[in-house]
Amino acid sequence: MKIKRSMLIVALIALFIGCYAMMNKHYDELARYPHTLNEQQRELVLHHLNTDEINTLISWKIEPKEFLPYIEVDGFVLENTLWYDEMANTTKEKVSKEFIVAFINKYKEQMNFNELQYLLANYSYNELIRFFDEGDLYQKSARLIPNPSDIYTMIANRRTLYTYEPKDLVSIGSLPHSSIVPKAYDILVKKEVLEPLQQLCKAAEVIDDQPCGGMRVVAGYLSYEDQVMLYEQALEEYDAEELSKYWDAPGHSEYQLGYSLILLPNEIQPKVNHKEQEKTEAKEELGREQEAWLKENAYKYGFIIRYPLGQEDITGKEHQPFALRYVGKELAKTIYEQDIALEKADLG
Repeated sequence: MKIKRSMLIVALIALFIGCYAMMNKHYDELARYPHTLNEQQRELVLHHLNTDEINTLISWKIEPKEFLPYIEVDGFVLENTLWYDEMANTTKEKVSKEFIVAFINKYKEQMNFNELQYLLANYSYNELIRFFDEGDLYQKSARLIPNPSDIYTMIANRRTLYTYEPKDLVSIGSLPHSSIVPKAYDILVKKEVLEPLQQLCKAAEVIDDQPCGGMRVVAGYLSYEDQVMLYEQALEEYDAEELSKYWDAPGHSEYQLGYSLILLPNEIQPKVNHKEQEKTEAKEELGREQEAWLKENAYKYGFIIRYPLGQEDITGKEHQPFALRYVGKELAKTIYEQDIALEKADLG
């Protein structure tokens, strides 16, 4: 009797093992995948992905068009699929799938997914790779500003423009100008700034019947390279702390955005550090009149005094009455009426 029972148990175990083996043999790991795959695609998935990855594929509901283009690329990581797809759909430069996979795998941790499309739209791959590999030369912990083309962009601490160059830069043409950049005979601004600047200069003639009210543009868009030259020269005369009250390190200056400019009375010589001119020359009679006119009228053309009097603790800069920033008429009017700095404006 005992022998028969033992044989029955053995037979049942063998049957169970056989059934389990048959079930396992025919088990479809992709049965729960919510998207349709043809036979060739199924074979690719089963060949390249392990069980855990297939479970991720299913739980994340990743579409075939998002991961299949990269599944055979060396170094493919399923968890990075959405990054690969976002990069492929955003990039302006023609790059290979291999480049996309390698780039995302290496630099993903230095980016935010929600910022990826803006970074790719505003910076070249060479700029991004150089920045991610070397960092910001003037603030090692700084992260890239993802969308510097936004008209309201401000450069907060630990953020940088690096070597960003805006699109749609245009010359200010025949408007009175003399650049603070040595041997630079032209001044550039964003295209949308030019017409308002022309209108402002025309209206300023009421001051003394001179072109642009006896003022000239001495700074508009400043490239990263020009900033380096000006900044390093200024450091030969002033220590970094004093200089920071008037000027920012390369890659951290709003003049790199193309929306900022400096207008100065013709009698005043432009300097990177405005300490002396703000205390003496700019307070002469003509300078006072031009300063007062800009304060009361710049907003009508979409400009604000970027570093207004009494807002030094907020802007981090000393009062600079001739430093303008274009923000559009609506916001400029609000800032003027509320007598606030850009940092305090509601940009929502």
